[in-house]
Amino acid sequence: MASVNRTCRIFILLLGLLHFSKSFITPRISFFLGSPGRLQSHYISSEARNTTVLLLSPDASTLFVGARNAVLSLDVSKPDVITQKSKYDWAPKDLTRCGTAEKKNCANFIRVLQFINSTHLYACGSFAFKPADIILTVDNLSVSREAQRAKGLCPYKGSERNTALFVDGELYTATTNDFAGADPVISRYFSNGRADLSLEKLSTTLSDPTFISSTYIPSERKVLFFFREEGAEYKFMERFTVSRVAQVCRDDNGGTLTLQKRWTTFAKSQLICQTEKQLPLNLLQDIVMVPPGDDESPDNTLFYGIFTSQWPLTSSQSAVCVFTLSDIKTAFTGNYKSFTNQWTDEPNTDGNLGNCKLNSESDTILNLVKKTFLTASHVYSVGKNQLLTSREEYSRITAQRVKAANGHKYSVLYLLTESGFLHKAVLLKNRTHIIEEIQVFKPPQTLKSIIVSVTKGVVFIGFSEGVVRVPVANCSYYPSCAECVLARDPFCGWDPQDKVCVLVSNMKPNLHQDVDNGNVSEQCDSFEKENSPRLQNEVHLNQLVMLPCHSRSRLAKVSWRFSNHSIVPMSLYLQNKDGSLVVNVTPSTAMEFHCVTEEQGFQQTAVIFSLKLCLYQKSHYNGLVAVSILLAICICVIAVGAVLWWRKHQNKADLQCQPFQHIVT
Repeated sequence: MASVNRTCRIFILLLGLLHFSKSFITPRISFFLGSPGRLQSHYISSEARNTTVLLLSPDASTLFVGARNAVLSLDVSKPDVITQKSKYDWAPKDLTRCGTAEKKNCANFIRVLQFINSTHLYACGSFAFKPADIILTVDNLSVSREAQRAKGLCPYKGSERNTALFVDGELYTATTNDFAGADPVISRYFSNGRADLSLEKLSTTLSDPTFISSTYIPSERKVLFFFREEGAEYKFMERFTVSRVAQVCRDDNGGTLTLQKRWTTFAKSQLICQTEKQLPLNLLQDIVMVPPGDDESPDNTLFYGIFTSQWPLTSSQSAVCVFTLSDIKTAFTGNYKSFTNQWTDEPNTDGNLGNCKLNSESDTILNLVKKTFLTASHVYSVGKNQLLTSREEYSRITAQRVKAANGHKYSVLYLLTESGFLHKAVLLKNRTHIIEEIQVFKPPQTLKSIIVSVTKGVVFIGFSEGVVRVPVANCSYYPSCAECVLARDPFCGWDPQDKVCVLVSNMKPNLHQDVDNGNVSEQCDSFEKENSPRLQNEVHLNQLVMLPCHSRSRLAKVSWRFSNHSIVPMSLYLQNKDGSLVVNVTPSTAMEFHCVTEEQGFQQTAVIFSLKLCLYQKSHYNGLVAVSILLAICICVIAVGAVLWWRKHQNKADLQCQPFQHIVT
């Protein structure tokens, strides 16, 4: 068995190397925190620390926030400011369960915040490791029902993932049922005139799960739960984690004898986010449902999920996959696997498995259902492909459908990274384009949540320090038709009359836009000619000069040209990674340089530099030459004078010595 596991690990590493070589999608434009090019509204307050859950009112004017020891309502009706409306302080007084190691978590972290109806909110918090819930009024957060113990409704630990939602006044929840977080359960509470339900406690029903999300499908009268867990069916692997979708039916009342107060409709299937010959990214991090259009079948409901890997080699990478309700339904109506001492195939010939109408069935059928809840087939992503892969580790996702200027609808994804950036991506025909990335906070942030308001056109992000609001569109940032079209943002189109990039929803006619291809020549050339900025630099001879060229787009290719449009040879010049050009100034290089950017086949001159030699430098050079010549002449004169002086004194010495020479003679 050990050798099998070793072989599997080697195989996984080899697959990982293949996966590691995949190309990643680069965001077109980056905005850093505080950048004036991308406005944000922040609500940073000590009262909104450790934001765990966000809930938006139906009119999108009030944002309800579940935070540490408090529930808040924020006024988000104004576009440029967020203000507090009401607050309910809900801090625990009994801290007896808090050991020394748990002091920092010894608080009430709100883990569930849901509308019961139009007038009341339900909140459930960890309450210092003693879960409690409460009902508050929507208008001013006053107490409508006092706090009660809520074991099994939300987790004991504030950092533990869970999910819950109300359907017709009944609470469907997935969490853990004990202090250690080792007793997972999927339950229904507040059941109207019928028994509350929970899962049969079997080791194979749930195996160390992490609950991610849940949603109600009205057309199926089913609640779907999304989570990841240890794959009990993969015994040849050591702790192989798989991602799941599970179902329970709205009409489930439990069995009469067998499965009393237990789900008779629980079933689960594996989600696969993997491309051919690639290592599966098996850890579901978040998932969001996007409903179909009014004229589409409910089967076209889409689920966009973020997946990462449990393997160290690819643990910092992410992928986004999309699944359809149709494929999920197919898995739940197909064949199953049954577990007694081992997993065996169980044909679903009678259609009882995964059926929503088993309440009055015989004990024989219910006993079969009790041990047969895993589908034989998996739910694969659409086309068995990944929509995008990223070097960034994504943690949260939300999405919406957007109608472009030509009437076509596009899916836009908002992806939150662990490094504190929000990626806005649009799904094109055969690829994904990340329009921009916006830094919204500085890491690390342990608690995060995200929702989009389609009506207001904003994304709300909750994190450990508060709440930030980001508009979904930033059309005014693009100053020209070319930039507006190259953005390939379905929200934005170029208005040729006013010569501005505007929101498509403004319903102006004849807006120019090309989301799929970003073809500037078709959209802009006929009516717009852009002028490039010219900069003149005075330079010195033999000086190294750096000419910066910063494209708005990270996808644009930067090159340099002479004034005659010929390419600047890199054998004589140096181009840095950021696109800037380094020039060694000589009489032959003091000329004009054009920085040209190319994107989607469209070229434009970003800036023109003209290098001009300083005139005073020539005068200084001539003066230096003259001084040098004079200095040489002076040195020669001094040398000649010294020689003459030496000869003169030498002759005098010879005359003085002549008498002595005569006497000797």
